[in-house]
Amino acid sequence: MKKNGLSQKIGNVVFNILAIVTAFSVAFILFNIAMGAKGYAVTSNSMADTLKRGDLAFSRKINVEDIKPGDIVTVGMAGTDDYFTHRVVSVNDDFTITTKGDKNTENDPMNTPMERVVGKLWYSVPLIGYFSIIFGQITQTTALIIIAVIAIALIAINTIILTVNKRRNGGVSDE
Repeated sequence: MKKNGLSQKIGNVVFNILAIVTAFSVAFILFNIAMGAKGYAVTSNSMADTLKRGDLAFSRKINVEDIKPGDIVTVGMAGTDDYFTHRVVSVNDDFTITTKGDKNTENDPMNTPMERVVGKLWYSVPLIGYFSIIFGQITQTTALIIIAVIAIALIAINTIILTVNKRRNGGVSDE
């Protein structure tokens, strides 16, 4: 087998792996969008037995009247674009909830107005939240666009490489 043939085969394998990862990533993001779920990076170990730092917690909208003690909810913090995901300790008569991280010894210092609850924990994926922690808060739509651009670039690069190799070999493929 020629050196060009081997490098082309390795390139094809790498391309196919990246294409599969990209396809799964796009399907994963579209699935969450379709199901109304949004991912939030876990940035502390306050919920360590359930959610660890670096996990990506996916929450879906919930009617505030359906919130009950024991639920794990994601809450938007007042005046910021930050969120936290903690367990509901109590639902209060003043349309607030008391929350607490499972590993924290005390309840969160302030009750949370129910309108700041953005969703109830649906599921989580270990370690994927580190991407958000490292790269900042990237929305699902932005991530989908980035993945699509990468996929198109990979297809274009692979097509260019195949065309160049074909021309070098006088119109005959190495495969």
